[in-house]
Amino acid sequence: MTRTLTLHELHQDLLANGFDVARPEANPIVSAISEDSRTVADGAVFCAVRGAVSDGHDHIAGAVEAGAVAVIAEEQRTTAVPTLVVDDSRRATAAAAAAFNGHPSHDLAVAAVTGTNGKTTIVTLLAHVLDHAGRSTASLGTLTGTLTTAAAPAFQAELRRLADQRVDMVAAEVSSHALDQRRVDGTRFAVGLFTNLTQDHLDYHVDMDSYFNAKARLFSEPLVERAVIDVSTPEGARMSAISACPTIEVDTSAITITEVTPGSSTFHWRDHVVTLPLGGRFNVSNAALVAEAALILGLGTDEIVAGLQSAPQVPGRFEWIDAGQDFGVVVDYSHTPASIEAAVAAASEVATGQVILVFGAAGDRDPGKRPLMGAAGCAADVLYVTSDNPRTEDPDAIINDVLNGIDHQNVVREPDRRAAIHAAVAAAQPQDIVVIAGKGHEDYQIIGTTRHDFDDRKVAREALQLLGHTSPEAQA
Repeated sequence: MTRTLTLHELHQDLLANGFDVARPEANPIVSAISEDSRTVADGAVFCAVRGAVSDGHDHIAGAVEAGAVAVIAEEQRTTAVPTLVVDDSRRATAAAAAAFNGHPSHDLAVAAVTGTNGKTTIVTLLAHVLDHAGRSTASLGTLTGTLTTAAAPAFQAELRRLADQRVDMVAAEVSSHALDQRRVDGTRFAVGLFTNLTQDHLDYHVDMDSYFNAKARLFSEPLVERAVIDVSTPEGARMSAISACPTIEVDTSAITITEVTPGSSTFHWRDHVVTLPLGGRFNVSNAALVAEAALILGLGTDEIVAGLQSAPQVPGRFEWIDAGQDFGVVVDYSHTPASIEAAVAAASEVATGQVILVFGAAGDRDPGKRPLMGAAGCAADVLYVTSDNPRTEDPDAIINDVLNGIDHQNVVREPDRRAAIHAAVAAAQPQDIVVIAGKGHEDYQIIGTTRHDFDDRKVAREALQLLGHTSPEAQA
């Protein structure tokens, strides 16, 4: 359905949301909100946002030429169309996008999940639990888009599409970048979840305090109505302390776990014993947060337990590759020091043989975490250090950074990721577990500026097939 509103209606909504902006004389029909001048078409309002690389104000003339009927900006650069001058065009873009789409978060319940690790698993589990209980649900995040959290116009448009389809509830990953860039401003979240905070994205946030403060916006500003926060870490306790909304604290370190197998975990939640068909203690933590959020969203405890006990495998999240071999192969998205530590610990808990880790670090991203990732990997018995997405950096230089954190006797250096995976799988003995970390669900590898087809899961099955393991799973 094509949506429109008048510029005066959009202006009125901005006023109602606290923006001090003069009413324009002209009142054209608005048919889109865009912050990318390349996507502007007839009838759009172009939002000029200042970024780290380019300034949207420099593209106002091009946007008008492309058909923009009005501009939202921090200064007036054109007289050809009305300009709504605001003090913060990022905030105004989000507000305008929400207004244009009819404030969709008022028409469905939205859960926001933030934290360094666990976001994708939690939104997948939460959407499944809600769906299993008969609610119409959807999830947004790493598995559904090119960004963890889309830009404000796209984010609000997707919420509107889902609301129009009569979806009841949406579970959405909300990244630190999105919070810092105010992509989700204008959204009313029924519940916000915080998982953890460990070193990542410092190429963007510079330091851990800035990273924390970006995440904290979700809870310290009026974005969420209720919060569920894992307080098992100092960062979680600090987040709970600054939360401005009613908060449920979950100490995931205190959960009673009675059994962990390669494919399941049994734990106690409230008065229930839950057998989750996912391995790893970190998945118990994820499930506990999901359970508390589902309560807030109106489910009963029996519904929640039933949903968790029928949970699906989350693509690329401690995903077991089974081709009938007598050793384990796991593909996991772990790409931070803490997540690598957790993945190795989860494998170690169920392995009766050795844990063999294949991992690397991404190029053009937070180089400070590379030696920390190397140190975290030392908990494995054998390490294959390889490339992740080297992008425009020298793969060997990235590997050197990772190796600077490694003090281990059994280390193999292999820049070719396919060769590293094949070698690790070929070296595995009965009861060993090979953990292939870093890329998870991704089906590409970026070398230089070229995106190549590459899926760790397919490469692992390829390696297993060469060893004679050819079950249907190996052919998938």
